[in-house]
Amino acid sequence: MTETAVPPAPAPDAQPAQPMTSDDYANRMRWLPRLIPLIKREPGLAITLAYFLVGAVGLWSSYWYYREFGLPILEYYQVSDFLIAGLRDPFNFLALLVMLAVALLAYLTAWYEIRHPETVAALRDEKFWGRLVFPRHASPFRRRRWYDLSPEAVVLLGLVLGSGSVMISHADDRADEIKQGGGTPLRVTLSGERLPLQGEARLIGTTSTHLLLYWPANGRTEVMSHEAVARIERLPRHRYRRADEDKR
Repeated sequence: MTETAVPPAPAPDAQPAQPMTSDDYANRMRWLPRLIPLIKREPGLAITLAYFLVGAVGLWSSYWYYREFGLPILEYYQVSDFLIAGLRDPFNFLALLVMLAVALLAYLTAWYEIRHPETVAALRDEKFWGRLVFPRHASPFRRRRWYDLSPEAVVLLGLVLGSGSVMISHADDRADEIKQGGGTPLRVTLSGERLPLQGEARLIGTTSTHLLLYWPANGRTEVMSHEAVARIERLPRHRYRRADEDKR
């Protein structure tokens, strides 16, 4: 009786590599290629997003500005004030534009590699500057842990922290300028009164329901409702000196 040799079982076919999904990318801004077509279809979303970002920046700046005068400004804000907080100071809008521009530039190389991976791979192998512009450690196709921040994420985090610090410094400078006698001098007349209040006030800001004033003579901050003020007279601009107040 002859034994029939059993042929070895065929090796299983190698499974093709599965394409990487968005879940395989930690801390990658992969939403941008999807966001651009969405904005093209719905342009109103871009206006809403920009308005939200400007408002958030304005609230941050306003909080630190009024904090220098001891005012809890959020308690005096109405809904309409929250919506226009970012438009009160052009510096807020400028800071947001700079932050977005730098963030987009930081993401540009990753976006290009996502769109043209073969071209980027060839540039790395053939051009010395390709390895500088598209370093392998910054590739969007590199698997990362949650703590392994991508270069553009590091840039964005630095921009948020840096811009926040610059806005705080700008708010402090504005407040110090008013405390030292700068700003526009005002003469305020209350409702029901014929003569204005003694001394010059400085306008800190306004809300939809209140007028915020600073009196350099005694360093007093005052909040008045719009109904309580009958007239505001703008005086010639000059730097306040306490001696000028003593002469009156």
